[in-house]
Amino acid sequence: MPVPQHEIGPSRPRVLVRERVREQLREAILTGVLLPGERLEEGALRAWLGVSATPIRQALHALAIEGLVVSAPQSHTIVAIPQPEHAVPNLQAVGVLLVGVSALTVPELAPDELVELARIAGEVADRLAAGDAQGSSEVSGRYFMRLIERCPNSVLVGLTKRSGTSLGYHAFLSRDALGDALRTVENGYRSLQSALLDGDSSSIDRATRACFLLVADDRDGGS
Repeated sequence: MPVPQHEIGPSRPRVLVRERVREQLREAILTGVLLPGERLEEGALRAWLGVSATPIRQALHALAIEGLVVSAPQSHTIVAIPQPEHAVPNLQAVGVLLVGVSALTVPELAPDELVELARIAGEVADRLAAGDAQGSSEVSGRYFMRLIERCPNSVLVGLTKRSGTSLGYHAFLSRDALGDALRTVENGYRSLQSALLDGDSSSIDRATRACFLLVADDRDGGS
């Protein structure tokens, strides 16, 4: 065959059907299109996603490993239902990942970036104080996504993206079970705001831990 004379540009990475389906289902779960406890019928999913049964089964298996769906052998699959008794453990587990991301990333940031993060942390605290759980979750997500995007440890970034989202989903949907502990979370973000403005790494670390109930109530600012 003739050899083409023109240069071939970089090829786009190929996305496997099962990966595309997994991301579509994952997004639907995380955004509330598919609700906790909702039964995932294979036929309905095939019609919705326009794919065969095999990639759907592969995607559901991957989501079950993530903890976003629950499959019973020889039976149906449902969207996972967060358990209230696991609210604190889930919050703490995602906190361990994000505290690590923060510890590695914050020293790399410029002063103006710390000021912006302080503003965001203060907004999280304000929304928590106002009882705006949805808003506080969205804003705190922006805060930590900024850190994840700048984190120099790609292994930790990958682990956080794979596991942190599912843990955060479970923690958020069972947030009412946190009760008075939400005040500790609010105080943690207040302390984090102050620590970021001061630029003190140890105080930032302690306040971040308080945001995930990994230390006692931090309303004293970590002093």
